[in-house]
Amino acid sequence: MKKIAIIGNGVGGLITSSKLAKDLAKEIKSGEVSIMLFDKKTEQEFQPGNLDVAFRGTDPSKMRRPVEKLVYDGVKIIHDNCEKVDLPNRYLKTEGNDEKIDFDYIIISTGSSPDYDQIPGLRDANMDFHTNAYTSSLIYQKILKIKSGRIVVGIGGLPYKCPPSPNESAFMLDEHFRKAGIRDKVEITYITPFTRIYSADSINEVIEPIYKARSIESITAFNTDSVDATKKEITSLEGETIKYDYLFLTPPHKPADFLKNSGFSDEDGWVKTDKRNLHITDYDYGFAIGDTTNIPISKAGVEAHLEGIVVANNIISEIQGTGKRYKFTGRTQCSMETGFHKATFVVGTYDTPVQKIPPSTFNYMEKKVMEKIYWESLHGQYEWLFKYHFKKDYFED
Repeated sequence: MKKIAIIGNGVGGLITSSKLAKDLAKEIKSGEVSIMLFDKKTEQEFQPGNLDVAFRGTDPSKMRRPVEKLVYDGVKIIHDNCEKVDLPNRYLKTEGNDEKIDFDYIIISTGSSPDYDQIPGLRDANMDFHTNAYTSSLIYQKILKIKSGRIVVGIGGLPYKCPPSPNESAFMLDEHFRKAGIRDKVEITYITPFTRIYSADSINEVIEPIYKARSIESITAFNTDSVDATKKEITSLEGETIKYDYLFLTPPHKPADFLKNSGFSDEDGWVKTDKRNLHITDYDYGFAIGDTTNIPISKAGVEAHLEGIVVANNIISEIQGTGKRYKFTGRTQCSMETGFHKATFVVGTYDTPVQKIPPSTFNYMEKKVMEKIYWESLHGQYEWLFKYHFKKDYFED
């Protein structure tokens, strides 16, 4: 029997397991293949929806679904977190069991999470919409009480997931206060460690005029070092200080703790992954996808989705002996809402620069359609739509 272990039941883990279970249904039924999905979480969240929860008051319960309902038939769920992966000897251990669990293939998709320890004072001062839907819901109640003052939004540290989200928070706050009729009483300042508002020049050219038109101040090359919640001050590594009344910073993110010093991660714990075949270092039976990798691309759900399909296709090909091999092209497509029912997309690959896409209502509608089909896509549905939409340019065969 070929044993496939998947660590993490987020976007990448669920999509990969669904693709494998669907295409290997015959082998699973005959006992030739087994698929194990490891994660203690019993619910999956639609993380991009945290923006609507935080800045529009959407019910946080709408952003969650039980994992049991999202897993494809044939996938065995083990509700326990991974504690150790021994790649050379092909086994893993979980936190709640000392038993060695062997595997023939392993896919690590453990994502990333906010790391407040990197920036002293940030946790106490910040209104955080990156942790979960519940904490995001607390933000909206506070926003409703804001009548004036200086709001600071932006990037608190690198790396972080969902690259457009800090910009989206600025645009959504601007929209909220304009609709409330008090925008002239609220100052919005965006800070970023990059030398421009958005790291990709083509997208920066699109959104910089919007910042100016909506009187959103931007401070670039600002590397947040610490926050004083009492004085309401942010200090940068360069020694600059900014005052605020309300703070909405995207915190730096970290990988799962067990990955650090694992032998196949870098010094910060990100899994060393080949950007094309997604192998973990030199192990052709080990793969990493999504936020957990050290690949220098966006930490976003779309990457985990597309990488997961590439990895699943290669494992299926090897088990079924078709001889086909697939490589990831680095394709990304992150939506960025610019407020007032308009959005742009950050689209590019390893070999093609990010496109310059003006915000439009059509883009906003496409973003909303993707949100509607999100849960079904985790279960393996709508893959035909993704193939049509991406036109196969997320993999090479």
